[in-house]
Amino acid sequence: MVLNRRQPEALLVHLSDDSLLSEPGIRLALATALYKDESLSLGRAAEFSGQTTAEFIGHISRLGIPVVRGANTVREDLATLDKWLESSPP
Repeated sequence: MVLNRRQPEALLVHLSDDSLLSEPGIRLALATALYKDESLSLGRAAEFSGQTTAEFIGHISRLGIPVVRGANTVREDLATLDKWLESSPP
């Protein structure tokens, strides 16, 4: 257990201990946190959680976690492409 000012803040558990991972909701919660922190891909997180990719997408969407990452980059790339197409000869 990790304490912060004498208050429990975290619990470290070796993942080879299957008893914890078999508890209801633990795999889903861990997969969600790792996906949110960009430590797992969408497919890997879904697989680890025991859900289909579609189910996991629904789950993270309900939590307000973006499914598509880098949307601003995509918008910027599209704007750059539009400018380039406008300036290119026909």
